[in-house]
Formats: sequence, C-alpha cells, structure tokens
Amino acid sequence: MEITRDNIKTMTYRLILVDSDSYTSSVLVEDLRQRGFGEVLPVFSTLALPAALEGGQPDVVIFNYQSDQPDGLIICSTIKLMAPGAAIIAIVSPGPPLKAVRAWSKQTHSIDVIVEKPLSDERFFMTLAELLKVKKSSREVADRAERLASLVPEGAMSVVDSGFKTEPELFEAAILFTDIRGSSQLIRDMPHREFFELLNQLLSLQARHISSFEGSVIKYTGDGIMAVFRGMGRSYLALRCALELAALSKDQKMPFGTGVAQGLVLAGLIGDSHHAGQRRQYDVIGATVHLAARLCDMANAGEVIGTKSISMAAKLATPTPRAIASVSIRGFDREIDCVAFNP
Repeated sequence: MEITRDNIKTMTYRLILVDSDSYTSSVLVEDLRQRGFGEVLPVFSTLALPAALEGGQPDVVIFNYQSDQPDGLIICSTIKLMAPGAAIIAIVSPGPPLKAVRAWSKQTHSIDVIVEKPLSDERFFMTLAELLKVKKSSREVADRAERLASLVPEGAMSVVDSGFKTEPELFEAAILFTDIRGSSQLIRDMPHREFFELLNQLLSLQARHISSFEGSVIKYTGDGIMAVFRGMGRSYLALRCALELAALSKDQKMPFGTGVAQGLVLAGLIGDSHHAGQRRQYDVIGATVHLAARLCDMANAGEVIGTKSISMAAKLATPTPRAIASVSIRGFDREIDCVAFNP
C-alpha cells in the first residue's frame, strides 16, 4: 500500500530529520513532503538541534544513523531528553551498526522504532504513517481527557485516578455558597440567551476568585456556586474570598448573597455503583454544607453571613462584623450564633 497525501491528509504533525549527509537528507525530506507528511525540518548537526527544538516540540524525530560517527547513539538519548514527547525513528544500515543500535535501544529505551536500510520499499513510510496514527489517537485521548477534567470537581480527580474505589472522605472544611437574588424575576424580564450569558460570566468570575483563594468549586447550583476550602488557613481564605465576592456583587447586574460555615464534611461519589453505565456524581455533603446554604439564603445582595465560629477562626482585622445572635435555622435543633459582613 502506497502512503499518499490522501492517506494522511488529516494529520498535522511536525517532523525533524537529523542527518549529517546533506544529499540523503534532501532526498528523504523531499520524499516525505511529496507523500504528504507535512512540515519536515532537516537538521545537519547536533549543534543545530536545540535551535530546531525551540521552534516547537516535534511529534517524530527521524535519525539517520551514521556508523562512522561515534557520538551518534548518544544523540538519540539527547533527543529524548530534549523532546520527551517525540517518537524517535532510527534508520540503520544492516550488520554491526544495526546490532549496535538495537543494543543501545534496549539499554537506554531512547529509540522507539528501528528501520533497516535500504529504504527502497514502502516499509519506512508505512512505519512512519502508523506511528503518526498512534500519536494522533493518543493526542485525541489526551485532549478528550482534558476536556472531561474541566467538567469534574478538583476533589473528584483523585477518585477517578483510584479507579472509583476510594471510600468517602471525612474532613474539616470551610464551605461557601453564593446565590443570585431575584433570579426568577431576572429570567422573566430578559431574553433567555442574555440571561444565560450574564449568568455564565458571573459564575466564571466567581470561580476565578474562589480559585485565587485556594478554594475548589464543587458544583454550580443553577444561579450560584458551592465551593470547598480545606487545609491550613481554610477559615481565613474562605471568609476573605466571601468578602471579595460580596464587594464584587455590588457592581453586577445579577447581585448575590454569600454564606460561609465550617465543620466536618463527607466527600465522595453519589449514585448507583452496582450497575454499569449508571451515572455517578462527586459531591460534598453534611450538616456544614446545609448550614452554609441556609446562611446564603439569609444573606442580602452584597452581604456575607457566616457562623461566629468561622469569623473567630479567621481572625480578620477588618471589616468589623455585625453580630446576629441565636439564629434559628431550619434543620438545626440548636440556635446558632452568626455574623454578617457588609463590605
């Protein structure tokens, strides 16, 4: 089967050919280009290799091994260090050179494919085409994984990496909720697309602020966000973030309230784990989560309501909170001392 431009027209790859012989290099480069292998950059010496790599990491490096150059095999290892993502094809003469290259490859794992000279048939081009197809498939898988990862909360990635075998995790955390005020009226008063665009802009802005304070967005709640802050300084970071979000709220067409609480939470996968194909969702649950959500419901636009305990733990010098003593909160038997901030 002949490898033509039509066979690989969907491939957009960068190839580097390392060959000290200018004649064989020019012949091979021309042949590769005619067959549709895209950009092929010839390199005639190892000294020129760093400059070639500065133009972008190659997908494949083709190395025409010259047995009369004692440092030739070291070049393969150097290329692998400089371009770890590239596949290396070594073109080698039969006999002792081939034996030496195979031994070096076995020892260093610096060569992916060895092709024996002469290149008078289609073996080399078939090998190259198959190698590029494998790289294309790997790239597509990596791109898809990256896109999917953007849909998954940060804490869920450890569950995915464990093969979904991780037990639910119990830990101390600060929980933050935001919620737009009057969203039902807003969606009735403006075109749906305009509402969606404004909502998306606002939630994206909130998510960036949360990330800047080392918080993790667990989910978008329709017209708000739920975030988790864990580790040292979580109370301070969560409350500082809430105050910045509250200040931000006053300049928005969609003003929102913010609630913050701290305590034990349980994180893990929710859903049917016994039947294949059933959807499962990573979530963080517990009384602390419910408390933060209730406090958010109480907060006016541009206001932060948190528990007195998280305010004391955060030890913020300013602004001074307004005490709200003995608040009755639905779902809780005991009244809870809270504070409100109006930055």
